[in-house]
Amino acid sequence: MQSSDNTENSLTCRIVLNVKHPIFQAHFAGDPIMPGACIVQMIKELTSDYFGRAFFVSVVKNMKFLQAINPLESPEISVRLSFTQPENERVTVSAVLYDGDRNFTKATLLLDYSTGMQAAAALNDNNVRRSVDATPPKFALQRRMEALRLCVVVPTYNNPKTLPGVLNDLLRYTSSIIVVNDGSTDATGEILEKYAGHLEIISYRPNRGKGYALKSGFDRAEALGYQGAITIDSDGQHLASEIERFVASAENCPDTLLLGQRIAEGNMPAGNSFANRFSNFWFAVQTAYRFRDTQNGFRLYPLSAMQGLRPLSSRYEAELEMLVRAAWKGIRIMPVPVRVYYPPEGERVTHFRPAKDFLRISVLNTLLTLLAVIYGYPSMFMHRIAGKMKKS
Repeated sequence: MQSSDNTENSLTCRIVLNVKHPIFQAHFAGDPIMPGACIVQMIKELTSDYFGRAFFVSVVKNMKFLQAINPLESPEISVRLSFTQPENERVTVSAVLYDGDRNFTKATLLLDYSTGMQAAAALNDNNVRRSVDATPPKFALQRRMEALRLCVVVPTYNNPKTLPGVLNDLLRYTSSIIVVNDGSTDATGEILEKYAGHLEIISYRPNRGKGYALKSGFDRAEALGYQGAITIDSDGQHLASEIERFVASAENCPDTLLLGQRIAEGNMPAGNSFANRFSNFWFAVQTAYRFRDTQNGFRLYPLSAMQGLRPLSSRYEAELEMLVRAAWKGIRIMPVPVRVYYPPEGERVTHFRPAKDFLRISVLNTLLTLLAVIYGYPSMFMHRIAGKMKKS
């Protein structure tokens, strides 16, 4: 499913029909059609996603079947919904199912808000994998991201086992996704071909490192009109459901670099824990700011406030460099608690080269510490004075 033309009182979606669905296979295998009950269910689920609340069907006021929907003949259809303003816990939905100039079905439904046990039953009936109090569904979060002009940037390099799951999880919440294929030499290119048209894809060779991938993603994001980018790794460690935490913080604290702070640090692998403490120490030396998770790549970068700030280093050390230079530029940095997933040791995927990358990080920290004295601290002081003068 892909949304488009999403306005305050209407929603247009492109729906991919699954001809192998058990309903078709069991009842209409020879000449499959979509039953009217399935159409009503689809309208109800899309409305629930749009408003971020569960509904149940109160009245089917009007339903006209103009042409049968055969998924063999029309594997994709469009659905256009128009809503009245919710009143007395009820919303009226007018729906048109069509493909090009062919109209299949027109319907008008009265839907009531589901509460308590009704909400739980509705969500179970919709076969949605979330609890009643879980993260808001796709359209509710997508509208908030569009209002803030936010996108998600996913740098990836040789992660074919985890990449599809990460992208599928992301697409449950947003379609504003930019994937940067950083010179992968495996099946990554073939995997991304399946997502063409559903997200933005950047590919190049050879592999140039995470810093270069982030720079490429930020450049494309700005070219597409986005003012902020949430970065998420493709190894499955970061959870797409946690994006809502960044969006909520961005709504309250605009122009702020939001730094994901892992909640489950006790499960962090020993090597990651040491690298994180090492990075935290040097970041405090170089900026006088203390954070306990400066190595987390799950972040929201305020591109508009950064004014073209891009990493100069090309690999893993780029994320630390960006954090330090943002602090020197006077950009506010704020931690955002996020849950993470660490797979069993035998299933973990990492391209970190302990000797080479640790040496590069050490060299960068030496350089940043020297620059902090002659440039970083004076720059932060001047930005602080300018901020006070602006407030007064």
